[in-house]
Amino acid sequence: MLHAGPVAAQVAPPETPQETPQEISAPQAAPETASEPFAVRDVPLLADADDLFAPLPEIPTATELPPVDFGEPLAMDPVAPLDPALLAPLPSLQGFDPAPSADFKFTEVAQEGIRYRTHVDGLDGTGLEGSFRRLSALVRGENQTATAAQLASRTNSDKLLMQRLLFSEGWYSGETEASVSVTGEGRADVRLQTMPGERYRWSEIALDLIPTERPELAEGFGLKVGEPIRAIAVEESEGALLRKLNESGYPFAEIGARDVVLDQTEPTGSYLLTGDIGPAGVFGPIRMSGFQPFSEDHARVIARFEAGEPYDVRMVDDLRRALIATQQFGGVTVSPVDSGLREPDGRAVTEIRIVGNRGPQRLLSGQVGYASQEGFRAEGSWRHRNFIRPEGTLTTRAVLGTEEQRLAADLLMGNWRQRDRTLALGADIANLTPPAYKAQTLAVTAEIARQSTPIWQKRWTWSLGFGLGASREQSRAILPDDPELPKRTFLFVSIPGTLGYDRSNDLLDPTKGYRLKLEMNPEISREGKRVETYARMFLEGSGYQRIRDDFVLAGRARVGSIVGADLVNIAPTRRLYAGGGGSVRGYDYQGVGILGSNDRPIGGRGLLEGSVEGRYRFGDFGVVGFVDAGSVSPDPTPTLDGMRFGVGVGGRYFTSFGPIRFDIARAVNRSPRDPKIALYISIGQAF
Repeated sequence: MLHAGPVAAQVAPPETPQETPQEISAPQAAPETASEPFAVRDVPLLADADDLFAPLPEIPTATELPPVDFGEPLAMDPVAPLDPALLAPLPSLQGFDPAPSADFKFTEVAQEGIRYRTHVDGLDGTGLEGSFRRLSALVRGENQTATAAQLASRTNSDKLLMQRLLFSEGWYSGETEASVSVTGEGRADVRLQTMPGERYRWSEIALDLIPTERPELAEGFGLKVGEPIRAIAVEESEGALLRKLNESGYPFAEIGARDVVLDQTEPTGSYLLTGDIGPAGVFGPIRMSGFQPFSEDHARVIARFEAGEPYDVRMVDDLRRALIATQQFGGVTVSPVDSGLREPDGRAVTEIRIVGNRGPQRLLSGQVGYASQEGFRAEGSWRHRNFIRPEGTLTTRAVLGTEEQRLAADLLMGNWRQRDRTLALGADIANLTPPAYKAQTLAVTAEIARQSTPIWQKRWTWSLGFGLGASREQSRAILPDDPELPKRTFLFVSIPGTLGYDRSNDLLDPTKGYRLKLEMNPEISREGKRVETYARMFLEGSGYQRIRDDFVLAGRARVGSIVGADLVNIAPTRRLYAGGGGSVRGYDYQGVGILGSNDRPIGGRGLLEGSVEGRYRFGDFGVVGFVDAGSVSPDPTPTLDGMRFGVGVGGRYFTSFGPIRFDIARAVNRSPRDPKIALYISIGQAF
């Protein structure tokens, strides 16, 4: 029977479309507290509701279907009888042996464990035995006892390891067996034996993702027909191909699935690489999100590319390194994004998106040291990396030591109006008492420079500055004709400049190449009514030659000269000195050159220095033997007269940021003021 439920829609009878329907009230949900009648909604009433309950018409009697001809019966093979073992009941769990199984048998292995030896056969001609032993679970546990279960697990694991290593280098038809036997000495011998078979080689290389109109993109692909099939070579080649596509102007290239098919009849395989290189791209706008220590305009100053230039991933990597070098970010990513815009030639306008995390903006640091010649020294500094946007780093320093007391402040503007250019402003007040003089100095400086950093080593470097200073100083070298030199007051104006050329392969640990550096410092000095004009000049060069993979020969030479004024009219702080850690090791600081009657250095106008080092490295450590030489003369022309020599040995510990240097030196023709043994510790090679 049919059941009529509530009407939920308006239905108009077809015979009376113009008839005005009657209205009935339908209940709605009641409110929580109702004192009035329910609200109702008018719905039309069906014209003939009784039609819904009328009986259905009878279903007509089905007629007989006509016969269908299915043809001849299909011939079928007889069904094989079932294996009786499939119908047999499962064995009972009673008496089940839970000991691990392996494809070898243990004999007389004690439950408390046994020591064993591992033997590997069959890997001699593959070059894989070293890799196997480094990764082997059996080899790692040889010096410890192992139970039967442990021995079985390690052996099965090493069988799979050996198989994977063979597969990774193209031996796909090899067979590996393992056996364990207990010797009469109460030890076990575990033997892994393999027959690698014939090595598979490439018979066909196909790159489906390279368009036919750009065949040069496939040049230099790492896989070659006839070479062994090696998993590491496949991964390296695909990575190098993707890199080449990105460097060739395709920012959205994707490497797809690879298809490697091994021949069943001969030891060869074919290689097919799929993918999509996408559209060629041009550089578009730079967008920044996340932490933004400077504007997008300044990011464009840092970038080495302009909008509209062809895309090159090397420029993107360069921008990322330059952003890290600003020391503003804790972490930063630089990635290409398709803007959806297209050039008239179809190239995609590629946005460069920079997403940064906030790095530490303030840094408080300090160091304490003691040297037998220089005495005690403590230094503290405070740095604000973004004191003035963009990249305005403020550093304040305080030094308290036996020979130096100093207060200084520097403001360094990085990438100032141009990539890699800095503007430095500084102020310094100091009290200095090194061996040669006593001085109280005050100076303000300004400098524009382009210098190398550990992150970005530059071939050409330069600087140009301006300095204004004053000093009150006294030479500590008492001359026979002037037993008590008075304190002298000087005013200075200087315009220092440098030019450097670097063809070495590393900033902190070079092993080949050379460096050249020229310094010029014209200066005007006024003492009372006397005005002196002179120039301090230096030329320095160093070279590095790798003799063997573990041995480097390095040499350095430096000459200096002051022209334009007599020595007595030059302030002691402006004279030339030699001796110490950065000069001639083994001697007292400033101890090389003409000495006064009290064996203290006078200084000079001519300087000559040289060093030779033999650097031997083994792993993360190294040893160095060196000879240093230097002389200081009162005349502007450097001379070999009075040459002093220092010899020594050193140790090196190589870290990710450069070598830590430990040097011990002794002066050959030392004066009474020079130490018997001098020790130097610093970061980086001596030169």
